[in-house]
Amino acid sequence: MVGYSGPGRLSRTPEILHKNAFRLCAALLGALAVTVAVLWVSPAYALPSFAGQTGLPCSACHVGGFGPQLTPFGMYFKATGYTMGGGTGVWSNIPFNLQFEPTSTTLAKDRPTAPKGYGKNNFTTPGCASFLIAGGRLDQDKFGGGGILKVWANLSNAFVVQSGTVASLGPSDLKLVKPLTVGTHSLVLGFDLNNKATGGDPYNSLYGYNFPYIGLTNGISPAASPKITSVSGTAYGATLFALLDNAIYAQAGIYETLAADQISAIGKTPPSVGTTAGGAPYFRLAYQHAWGNNFLEVGGLAMFMTFQQIPGISNPSLQNQYSDWGLDATYQRTFGANTLAIETNFLHDQQNLNASFAAGKSTYASDDLNQFRITATYAWNSAYELTLAYSETWGSTDRKLYAPGLLTGSANGSPNSQAIIAQVDWAPWGNNTTYSGYPWLNVRVGLQYTYYLQFNGGTTNYDGFGRNASDNNAVLLFMWWSF
Repeated sequence: MVGYSGPGRLSRTPEILHKNAFRLCAALLGALAVTVAVLWVSPAYALPSFAGQTGLPCSACHVGGFGPQLTPFGMYFKATGYTMGGGTGVWSNIPFNLQFEPTSTTLAKDRPTAPKGYGKNNFTTPGCASFLIAGGRLDQDKFGGGGILKVWANLSNAFVVQSGTVASLGPSDLKLVKPLTVGTHSLVLGFDLNNKATGGDPYNSLYGYNFPYIGLTNGISPAASPKITSVSGTAYGATLFALLDNAIYAQAGIYETLAADQISAIGKTPPSVGTTAGGAPYFRLAYQHAWGNNFLEVGGLAMFMTFQQIPGISNPSLQNQYSDWGLDATYQRTFGANTLAIETNFLHDQQNLNASFAAGKSTYASDDLNQFRITATYAWNSAYELTLAYSETWGSTDRKLYAPGLLTGSANGSPNSQAIIAQVDWAPWGNNTTYSGYPWLNVRVGLQYTYYLQFNGGTTNYDGFGRNASDNNAVLLFMWWSF
């Protein structure tokens, strides 16, 4: 159901508490988490250091033998702070990883103008090189600590003359965990510090790392998405979580935008949505159950965000407020060495655009946006994969918020988009521990096709400048190396 509201509608403003005491505690715990992750690692993802730490093949944690999609065991491994051991030898004590993502993208129709450093189509790039510290340690008498700290270099910016950041801090997740026994119940308590909303979620690919896990180079994406996806890279979140009997997962915390000098220091640019006014509360609850060869998770989340200092709005104190809530489910079934995995989620984004409306940048003071995704993957022998996915975004028509514009605009002010994505891929070494490259070498090779049924509210001339939705269809050939 598409919502619609005019300027006279009252805003529903979330109550946001912002206390200096919390900031101090978050900073101290964050510093402790970084110290633990860097100094206390006795290693442990499809990251080679995690395979070395556990002594297991990558397929133990990842569907298809490569990340980020997790098996039930991988979900437990993440929820318990990446702290499980079991590996032996030198590789069980090396927490460092490198990743490379070379890609080649071809659009159905050339862009009208070429991005700086590229032609109008056929975008081939060495992609990003990522350096990761990934490992953990579990001590039953103390807090266990571990996580992933990621720094990436954009090789396309390094080797092609163009503007942009060459190196920056990528999505990172650092945890402190404490396993307990309460009567006949098992309980894992933890503190999580990350820089991407939902980044610490143990169900990994439902929200923060949803399919497609590797995206198009210079592809053309729809204009609208729920605002929870904007709290990434330039923000930090401090949350507390609990896992009861490996069945009930709960998490709560606050996200906040980094200071301007901190954003610059990690190689990022200020967020286009603005900076958080106080903290943005985040809540997550999920239930999971395994029986026979089946696994099911159902859950939901909520996040309340207020932004000010919005680029393009002269009054820095004016605020836009967003209330996001979502529902999700994961189902997996194994057939011997093969796995069927289905993931789906729905996100609703209630937008109170007081700042944008006052500045004449939105037609209404209140809009809404919805997003639905479903992905089905079948993995043969934890190596060969076929994935089909459908995504749809729809919401209020707003001719100022979604204005006409070459390539990325909307001729009718609608955010509505629909896409089907198909992918085949192969991870030849993800399902065993006997090949000569274990655990320091893994790769996924894949071919992906994106087909748009609707783009920014239209199928033909969607931008008001003659471009059709199908013109943005794209073929992606990729390799994803992990060392």
